[in-house]
Amino acid sequence: MKQFIHSISCAAALLALAAQSAFAGNGFPKDSAVVMNNILTRTSIRKFEQRPVEQSKVLALLRAGMAAPTARDRRPWHFVVLNDTADIHAYAATMKHHGEMVAQTPLVIYACGDTTMMMPGQARDFWVEDVSCASENILLAAHAMGLGAVWTSVYPEARKVKGVSQALHLPGNLIPLNCILIGYPDEAPQPKDKWDEDKITWWKAK
Repeated sequence: MKQFIHSISCAAALLALAAQSAFAGNGFPKDSAVVMNNILTRTSIRKFEQRPVEQSKVLALLRAGMAAPTARDRRPWHFVVLNDTADIHAYAATMKHHGEMVAQTPLVIYACGDTTMMMPGQARDFWVEDVSCASENILLAAHAMGLGAVWTSVYPEARKVKGVSQALHLPGNLIPLNCILIGYPDEAPQPKDKWDEDKITWWKAK
């Protein structure tokens, strides 16, 4: 299985190099081609090798998350990190669903919204956009560092929010938006080509 994954990974790497060359040959500067390739080759990874993610990489992921755009610079994000095997197993044991998958994950990050940093009135819900942007940054950074990751949703399902909040003993000002599972990949799914011109409208003034 390991040899098969290695072969698939090598093939994917060759395709990535070809993609980089294609971007570079179509008006993309070299660095831009690398960025575009990282975006287009990212996939959701749900199976991980049983080895820890280095602390330097954990901090780099969190730094990437906090570099996200945020409405009026409110930065309403807060990240709850589980990177100790015993802690992850203890938490996974409280889960009714996906507990086994979480227990096999070396790094778990809950991306939360901090109600004390949210804007008033109808603008309050901008926190969802801000924390989502931060989460996507983490997913892309993980892929760039040779890690795999998957976003699993929590908010706005009330039962999930309540369950996670109770299990993690979150203070009342934190709302968990999602759970990001991260580690070194133990599978190699192929990226999906999601390009669809039918989903584009080239608007022009009448």
